[in-house]
Amino acid sequence: MERQTRLNIDPLPLSVPLVERETGFSFMARLAARNGVSPRLLGLDYDIPFKSVLDGEHDALSDLAVLGGVDQQDVLKWSARRSNGAHHVFRDETFHTTNIRSPVVRGCPACLRADIRDQNAPPEQAMALRSHWMVKHVFICLKHGQPLIDLWREASPLTRYDTSQHFAGCAKGILQVNFDHQVRECTDYDEWIDTRLENGPGCGWLDQHPLHAAATFCFLLGNALLRLEITAPSSIPTEDRWAIYQTGYAVASQGEAAVSQALKTLQQRTAFPNQGPKATFPLLYDRLAHDYATDVNFKPFREILRRHILETWRLGTGDDLMGEPVEKRLFHSVITAAKETGVDQRRLRKMLEAQNLIKPDLPDAWALFNAEAASSLLTELITFLTAKTFAEALCMTRSQFDILVEDDILKPSFSDVDTKHVWNPQEGQEFLANLFLGAEQLVQAQHGWEHISKSAARLKIRPGEIIRAIQDQRLMSIGKHADFDGYAALYVYHDQVAALLGGEVQDATSIEIFAKSIGARQQTEFRRLITKGHSPSTKIRNPRTNAEQLYIGLSDAEAFHAKFYTLRIMSSKFGRSWQRLSAELAAANIKPFSPGGENFGHIYLREQVDRHFEHDH
Repeated sequence: MERQTRLNIDPLPLSVPLVERETGFSFMARLAARNGVSPRLLGLDYDIPFKSVLDGEHDALSDLAVLGGVDQQDVLKWSARRSNGAHHVFRDETFHTTNIRSPVVRGCPACLRADIRDQNAPPEQAMALRSHWMVKHVFICLKHGQPLIDLWREASPLTRYDTSQHFAGCAKGILQVNFDHQVRECTDYDEWIDTRLENGPGCGWLDQHPLHAAATFCFLLGNALLRLEITAPSSIPTEDRWAIYQTGYAVASQGEAAVSQALKTLQQRTAFPNQGPKATFPLLYDRLAHDYATDVNFKPFREILRRHILETWRLGTGDDLMGEPVEKRLFHSVITAAKETGVDQRRLRKMLEAQNLIKPDLPDAWALFNAEAASSLLTELITFLTAKTFAEALCMTRSQFDILVEDDILKPSFSDVDTKHVWNPQEGQEFLANLFLGAEQLVQAQHGWEHISKSAARLKIRPGEIIRAIQDQRLMSIGKHADFDGYAALYVYHDQVAALLGGEVQDATSIEIFAKSIGARQQTEFRRLITKGHSPSTKIRNPRTNAEQLYIGLSDAEAFHAKFYTLRIMSSKFGRSWQRLSAELAAANIKPFSPGGENFGHIYLREQVDRHFEHDH
């Protein structure tokens, strides 16, 4: 709660001039130095806490302005105000605290030298920290063309922003031009963000969006587009990140249509259909699909990417689209339609071109057409396949196919007929789609992930056992490898398979493996849920260590699922991303299970969640 502004405060006899765009705490530090004290001691003497000035409290800044004999509005308008624990408001824009309160303090050395020259005062009294230098999306001083340089690093905010103390230590280097970077020309992006901070939003498309989201999108889009020129945009050094922003801004400033066209160009020149959109737009996709998934300020940018992917990618049922499973195929390519119908690609292409359903200049992988519009045609064209062709369509080896037939996983459509063409390709594609429903997209097979055949071989079990566990939703950690298609892309998390089917502990799994299988990432908190007795467990002697420890048996798992939900389980059941579900539950004031305020992670009472969805739908 803010203090009441005092009316009886008198200006100090010794003061300093307020520099344009100077922060309130910088002014307080210089004012204190002019009077021979630290800013914290000055605050104690006049009941203006330095922390309150750091937090941008209105009354503290107003009192400071009176004490220093400067205009109150000039101090207020360039001081960031803490709005809650994680955000600050600056120039009517909201920033996450990490984006405006970095431990690394930057500045323009040319401006700081000018401060000393103009004021003819010691460095600690003259050098002023400008507010816009603190915004992480700002890289240059427009006045001098001088890139901002790192002045000092300090973890503690109270020490970090005692600017006079730090300027006294680095003044010699600044005066000797030791800190300067090579001057460069200001880019359109540099001018746009400076103008936005000075005057507020303009009339451009980017100006319709909050500044932090708009600038971040410029960076993410620029990072994606630079793949047209270099193979690894992530290797660009920190001091050159401005170029990434400019690359994105050059397109985004032209509006939504220009962004969509740039994404198409990037996709056509760098992408392969089997990679998936996440591999084509790695950072852009990852941030919009996960980090900013519940941030409403990024929603317009998410929708642009999502719409682009839907309209240009051959996504089928069960494929992941920005954290949500695709529930219905919208587009086929010639390749996917050929697999689903069993028709030769060349023959199918001719038929689709004759119907004007595809463009003749596109390769089979990118020649897309509306799946619903062509559904009647494709149904008529379905050609039953031989076992060899059916296995090839599912990207299986013949031995993999034979094993699944022996395990009664794959079944022909006809029996006791005098033909080998008894396998329905559409049923085969539906079989794969169901296996991949909710699968994690794997750009590469990281530690722990194994192809289903290799995992089965290691455990000396049949692949059919693993597939049934997936179909029964007992095995939840499923991966879809971006480098492969069909069955060849089906990966499982081996440790979970071993715990579930390996027989190391009969019909039981460790708490850690069970937690991973249900998506409970906060494993310490989940273990506490079990040890506190909120969900049952079974004490079993570990066959390797001979020590008794807690396991989750079949009945224990059933009891947990009867009482609780995790976000992953909800996502699978309700067909929505965990990010979307988390936001929806928060809006409905449904909080994680937390008796007595104890934290057990993102675990929700099933009864509350089901009641909400029954009422909502």
